[in-house]
Amino acid sequence: MRTSHRVWLFALLGLSLLLVGPPRARAGVGPGSCVTGVDVCKNNTGDIGKKSCNGDEACKDNSGRIGNKGACTGAGACEDNSGRVLNTSCLGLLACEDNTATVGTHSCFGEVACGGNTGKIGNNACIGHEACGGNGGVVGTSSCKGEGTCLNNTATVGTHSCNGERACEFNSGKIGNNSCNGDLACCGNTDHIGPGQCNGPPVGGVGVCEDVGKCI
Repeated sequence: MRTSHRVWLFALLGLSLLLVGPPRARAGVGPGSCVTGVDVCKNNTGDIGKKSCNGDEACKDNSGRIGNKGACTGAGACEDNSGRVLNTSCLGLLACEDNTATVGTHSCFGEVACGGNTGKIGNNACIGHEACGGNGGVVGTSSCKGEGTCLNNTATVGTHSCNGERACEFNSGKIGNNSCNGDLACCGNTDHIGPGQCNGPPVGGVGVCEDVGKCI
């Protein structure tokens, strides 16, 4: 009878593990993180480094791995984020809210800078108000700096490119390295832009390679 009871107990335990799954490890939170603000890390499930995630709801419902040195600082900075955020990135109001991709170091600075972003962001990139808000393309190192510069971009942006106010807003064509620098430079562009092209200030209020029909 004892053997029979044990068999039933093991069977019930196995069934409960199948239904519920193995116990989930608690997320690690480094010193100086999740300490300033209201509901700062409520329902967070991602590991958080040192001195990060500070501000009201800064990492609320976050599931991504957060780096060190002040990453995700600001009200709602990484709320609902699921992407990996490296050191000193995602700074500002809602800077990386709903972001789902990897963010490099020193990137996504500014209000809603990378809010709703789904493309991988390189280092020192996406700096400014809504710089890469709703972006869906891969952004290279030191690119997309300026207000709305890569807002709703859907294509790959090379290194040192798309720097300037609305420089590559609504862009859907692949941008090469060192290209599309200047206000409105490639705003609304749909073509492939090679390296070192489409650089300069607006002429008569129109960017050098701006598609006026798509970006006004």
